[in-house]
Amino acid sequence: MAHDRSLRQYIALFLPRRADVEEVLQQTAAALWEKFDEFDTSREFLPWATRFAYFEVLNYRKERARSRVFYSEDVMQALADTQRELSVELQFRESILQECLSELGSEDHLLLQRRYSEEATIKSLSEETGRTVKSLYRRLDRIRELLATCIDRKTQASGQF
Repeated sequence: MAHDRSLRQYIALFLPRRADVEEVLQQTAAALWEKFDEFDTSREFLPWATRFAYFEVLNYRKERARSRVFYSEDVMQALADTQRELSVELQFRESILQECLSELGSEDHLLLQRRYSEEATIKSLSEETGRTVKSLYRRLDRIRELLATCIDRKTQASGQF
């Protein structure tokens, strides 16, 4: 599932044990599969899926309420609301990051891609580019500074978050 990690993190807000999280994740995946034909493709998938996860957590808690201590429903609702707010902010920041990445030069963009997407080591990048390890670290630091500045500038200009 493409949003497996996000759903797992969401469910983990409510359930302290990893085994419980995995069980509810599987129940959520099954519920999503059953109801997928009802999904409105013009909307974002993750908010729809987290709603299913929320109800699966509630069901799971009710089934096991006699044997374990869980958060109250009020606390769970507060956590869910907070997560939704943070999710919107995260999506906003991710879109700004993509804008800022597109403003980088092709050499810097390629360096980031090789280092982080392809997980190349600094040593291997040094050998590929003929640059010293130290200069690559400095360049990556400079790129991160440029991206952070760009993100701050665009976030402030938008007036959001």
